[in-house]
Amino acid sequence: MMKEKLLFVTKGGEDCDNGFTYILELAKTLNAAIAMLMVYSKNAMQTYEDVMAAVAFAEAGDHAMVKELMQGEEKRLKETVNKKVEEMAERCRENSVPFTYRIDADETITSIKHFLKNSPGVDMVLLSPNLSENKKEIDLKKLIKNITKPICAISVPIKAEA
Repeated sequence: MMKEKLLFVTKGGEDCDNGFTYILELAKTLNAAIAMLMVYSKNAMQTYEDVMAAVAFAEAGDHAMVKELMQGEEKRLKETVNKKVEEMAERCRENSVPFTYRIDADETITSIKHFLKNSPGVDMVLLSPNLSENKKEIDLKKLIKNITKPICAISVPIKAEA
């Protein structure tokens, strides 16, 4: 019998594992495998300070420093992503859940469509909170029009106010 496969789609960065605990528990319950698609834009500058520093160097005409800052940020992002992916892979190994992943630098819906085209065994698409809670990251109506698989948007629980 073929195992079900869940596609976990997340945005690369510090919070790329946001929602993964839910996916892992669901995979264990369904006896399913996890495929992860991590999307991010190349040269993504994550912090306001890095952006402002790059702007200051650009205004001063120091384009070499801008390039160095951007490459440094890309290197830090890749190191963070690699560490998080390894942590997720280890958690899956500990729970005997098959895990594969792909990192893609493209528009999110396009990346999902290409992944599903090349991996027809996916049964459900689950969106990380870092994608599903930000309307600028992904247009859910457009996604539903383009993807024929069931789609679940994971949200972060709302904290109770005292």
